[in-house]
Amino acid sequence: MNYIESNLQPGEEIKYVAKLHFFLFLQPIILLLLGWWLYGSETAVLHYGGIFLLFIGVVSLIQRIMVKIGSAYAVTNKRVVLKTGVISRKAVDLVLAKCEGLHIKQSVLGRIFGFGTITVTTGGVTSSYPYIADPLAFRREINMQIG
Repeated sequence: MNYIESNLQPGEEIKYVAKLHFFLFLQPIILLLLGWWLYGSETAVLHYGGIFLLFIGVVSLIQRIMVKIGSAYAVTNKRVVLKTGVISRKAVDLVLAKCEGLHIKQSVLGRIFGFGTITVTTGGVTSSYPYIADPLAFRREINMQIG
């Protein structure tokens, strides 16, 4: 049972679950490919640079996998639940009636490939969640539950 299902209140049902977009893994993949390419070089500087990029790429990939595993974003009929973290946890439960602001930021690539950053504002506290797949559907579901 995941975090959201285990923390549902009586009479509460999940209406929408947001997923993280694959672009979360773009940076580590590029680092690993570039590192692999440079690793095969005959020049010592490029060879060691390739080893360094491979190391950074593996660390970045592990970090991004942990983000993917530890993230849960959902809209229920009573609230918005945003949770990140595997070892340490950061969770925001926003009651729909007190929803102050939900901002969506999409870059050009985000608009083309369908991902963006959701920023939630509640009580003066701002929390941002990047690489959300189809953030407009997430906002639309929140608005449908409020209205």
